[in-house]
Order: sequence, then structure tokens, then C-alpha cells
Amino acid sequence: MQSTHQLHSLQQLTDMAHKWGYDYELANTNCSVRQSGEFEGTIKTVTLPYGVNLCLNELTANGDDHRSGTLHHCLTILLTLGGDEPNYHLDDGSPLPAERGMAKVIATKDRMRLWCRNPRGHHCRSLVIQAAPDRISDKELADQVERILQRNHVFSLIIPQYTIDRANELFGFCDNCVIGRLQTHSCVLDLMAQVLRAANPDLPQVGVMAPHRDVTRMLKVRDKLVTELDCNHCLCDLARDVGISVSALKSKFQAVMGQSVFAFLRDQRLTRARQGLESEGWTVKQAAYYVGYQHPSNFSTAYRRKFGMPPRDSLSL
Repeated sequence: MQSTHQLHSLQQLTDMAHKWGYDYELANTNCSVRQSGEFEGTIKTVTLPYGVNLCLNELTANGDDHRSGTLHHCLTILLTLGGDEPNYHLDDGSPLPAERGMAKVIATKDRMRLWCRNPRGHHCRSLVIQAAPDRISDKELADQVERILQRNHVFSLIIPQYTIDRANELFGFCDNCVIGRLQTHSCVLDLMAQVLRAANPDLPQVGVMAPHRDVTRMLKVRDKLVTELDCNHCLCDLARDVGISVSALKSKFQAVMGQSVFAFLRDQRLTRARQGLESEGWTVKQAAYYVGYQHPSNFSTAYRRKFGMPPRDSLSL
């Protein structure tokens, strides 16, 4: 079952929390904010056929956002996709950073309380997956999840950029679109598979987990590239920004992101250009300029190589 709502009532968040089986509490006591709505934006919830829940949300806080949720025997995956990073805390006060591109996996055996404190105007696009063994119809999947829930613990997982791009695309699909449903299922299964693999030491791991400090640095480089697609980037400047050498940047970025700096930048530029051509009315020349190509001919060649067609074939009607 899938539904999309424009968020205008705190009761919507409370109802969703109860449906998912966790306790939700709003700590803000500002009555005027409560009456006008603590948040505004879009929230989409999906229960997949095998019992896994997905929530996609893009919300802006109209006031100081101070709330908590108590999780009960479930696996929760938090993934920040864009906007401001949320300020999560565990019940003991320790921070739970939710960096873009780094999933936080929360395994709750009995109960675990999670706080969120964000300032007014905080805007975030995020994805939440919840898998509770007693609600999963696939017994093997339920057993895999159950094995992770033998104790309360939290771990981080680097999410490939292609998965993040796919997750962002889910916001644009209609509720009753067959392709949208298939894409949604595919994205959730992909994320679940990555988490189950990371949590199982007996399975061969894909790639090598870089030290957290290196991951943080490379995510900073990635964010700079993604937010400044129209700029001319050089390895020297990027390396200096994060305090490492050019050779270290090249090797660490490859290890964390799975591709070179400029291969990543090219893919992001072309993906953004395609979005602009298909849905934002960009011309081919505008697309080339907006994503950092000085010559439309070079842009067209790269576009055809990536997507198998010239950019003019992607123009919105």
C-alpha cells in the first residue's frame, strides 16, 4: 500500500509512527507552532508486499523541531538524501550524525529512543526503511533481520551514488505508476541487501570500508562537486579543501565512492542535465552551460556516450 500526503498536521506523523509500531513524541511546547503545523512538505509511505515499510519525506520545520521516537524490535535504515543534515541523538545524549550518503542502520532488540533537534527553517529530504521480523512475510528475510537484532547497536554504511540517485528519483513517481512501484521495490531491496551484507561477517564484503575520517573527507568532496556542477574543479583545490595530497584524494575517493573524481563529476553533470532537459524546459545549450560544459558539442558527445542518444531526444515537449 502506498500513499502520498502534503504534511499539514502533526497527527499525520503520529499516526504513521503508531502504524509502524513505534512511539512518537513532540517535545516542542510552543502552542502557536503546534496550531499552525510543526512542518510543511511531502511525506510518502509505502508498505511493500513482503512487509517492509518505506517512508520518503521532504520536510521544512516551521519552528524549533524537537521530537523523539522510541523504536521496538526492528531494523531501521536512515538515509539523508539532500538539504540540511538532521541532528539526531541517542537517549544518552550521544550524537548520531546522519551525513548525506552515509546510511545509519539502527538495530533495536528491545527498545531504543532517538531524539531529533533541528532549528526553525531546517529543510531535509530523507528516506527511512523499517523492517520488523514479525511483519515480514518472507521467512528467510525475516530470519536474516532477526539475526541482526540480537542486541541494540548502530552502524554506518556508505551508500553508492547510484543508489542515492535512484532514491531521489522515487520522489517523482506517481503512487499508482507500475514503473514507479517497480523502481521503489528495486531501491528498497538494493538498500536492504547492502545492509544485510554489511551486517553479516560471513558474507564477502564488496570493496573495503575506509576509515571514518577518510569517508567524512570524501563525502565533503562529493558534496562540493554535486552542489557546484557548473564550476571548473581541479584536484589540487579539492585536495587542499580537505587537507590531503592529490594522490591521497585520488585513491581515497576511488575507495569510498567507487569511481574517480572526474568520472563521478561527469556522471553527476550528465544526470542533472538529463533532468533539466526532460522536466525543466532546458535547451541543449542551457543544459551544457548549467552543468559546466564550455562547448555544447563536447556535452552532446558525452551525453550520447552515457545515455545512448543525443540530448535533443530528451527535450521536454
